[in-house]
Amino acid sequence: MLVTKPEGWIYAAIIELCTLINGKAFKPSDWTERGLPIIRIQNLNNPNAIFNHFSGEVEAKFLVKKGELLFAWSGTPGTSFGAHIWDGEKAVLNQHIFRVLFDDKLINKKFFQLAINHKLQYLIAKAQGGVGLAHITKGKFEQTEILLPPLNEQRRIVEKIEALKARSQRVKEALEDIPQLLDQFRQSVLAAAFRGDLTADWREQNPDVEPASVLLERTAKQLNKNFDEYTKKNDIQGRPFIPDSWVWTPLDLVIKNIQSGKNFTCPETPVNENTVGLVKISAVTWGKFDHRETKTVIEKSKIDPKLFIQKGDFLISRANTLELVGASVIVDEINYNIMISDKIWRVSFLEVNSNYINSYLKSKAGRKEIESRATGNQLSMRNISQGAFKDIIIALPPLDEQKEIVRQIQYFFKVADTIQQQYQETKANLALLDQSILAKAFRGELVPQDPNDEPASVLLERIRAERDKLQTKGAKKSTPQTGGRRSKKASQQEAEPVQLELGLE
Repeated sequence: MLVTKPEGWIYAAIIELCTLINGKAFKPSDWTERGLPIIRIQNLNNPNAIFNHFSGEVEAKFLVKKGELLFAWSGTPGTSFGAHIWDGEKAVLNQHIFRVLFDDKLINKKFFQLAINHKLQYLIAKAQGGVGLAHITKGKFEQTEILLPPLNEQRRIVEKIEALKARSQRVKEALEDIPQLLDQFRQSVLAAAFRGDLTADWREQNPDVEPASVLLERTAKQLNKNFDEYTKKNDIQGRPFIPDSWVWTPLDLVIKNIQSGKNFTCPETPVNENTVGLVKISAVTWGKFDHRETKTVIEKSKIDPKLFIQKGDFLISRANTLELVGASVIVDEINYNIMISDKIWRVSFLEVNSNYINSYLKSKAGRKEIESRATGNQLSMRNISQGAFKDIIIALPPLDEQKEIVRQIQYFFKVADTIQQQYQETKANLALLDQSILAKAFRGELVPQDPNDEPASVLLERIRAERDKLQTKGAKKSTPQTGGRRSKKASQQEAEPVQLELGLE
């Protein structure tokens, strides 16, 4: 549907403004290590994409110079299609890309690129092929109409858009630092928490809490372990300073039970209310339990209700990559019957706050403990045994202080999460802003109009006249002096080399 055009603008079909030359159909056997680079669609969309090269003879119409306008007309909708100004050196053009040849004295090149890309969703809707791979036919592309303003207004629009995009880009670059800064903030909070800095004021206000050493004597007794023997084994030399009421201890003194699940083949389909699931490693990898990361148990004989995950469970992966092995979560909500698997443990503790243990294992100190104890020959799959897990050394505060530490960590992490959400929203809004700027430009609202500008209707007549003149000149040059009649198609084909000269000065 055509929208109301601004005063002095005109609709023009792409075929009225330019000549399209498709690239050469190179075969893999044509590729060489040296020679001219071959421009493929990935080289337009990704500046880091590797080039293939061609060192043979090539027709002039397939040669591309720096600054030419190109249009990718085949590939994946939403990622492959689009107009680009070639910023590289001399190259040869691959198929599925048009050279868009026009007189850049009559049409602003950057504006032409913007005008084509403004119609991209319309063109994608008209594309032929499937969802994953489609193409825009030359005929549909040529017949697509764009809004053409006066030439001076084209220049003003481009100048304004580039100024606004420069400001937008500066904001984007500043935003890109935020995720890393938030990660550093979270790790700083954890480091302060497990040094005792986060609760220094709390300890002054609560001097009479039961020391962690008394707590450990009690848990050791419940586990039939010798507390004194464990403390002698626990070498604290070289470990960071901790408050007097804290103690360095292996997890072995506070672990009540480690339960492992089953391993059997299941379909890779998520659990639902009518099925039983088997949890995957990815369900506990990213800090929050994800019930969608499950497989469905088909064999009824494999179902064991004792292995069903419950709200409040502490779950930890015993196998994964080096960076992710030992990832843990506290299950905050579960609405399905999901069993733990052989690679996921359910750990229960004695008289310690499981959220405190979970947070400690995510700190740099906790990750160092886990990774130093993980075994395996490949970085892609490391394992930690139950014995090695129990040997992990943690800094343990009194139970009441553990709860206060967890409360403060959750408060600061919530602040960080709020900032992260605002960051994501701002990024999305910036993308929408770029689109709205373009939409405003093509409504004629971005820059003031000048009544003294030559109307686009007159400009279009000049473009048509110039193209007709060149086609006629090309036809005369290529017609033999025999007096014989030539077909219209043959004349157009022979006129093409003259049209190729447009816009290449």
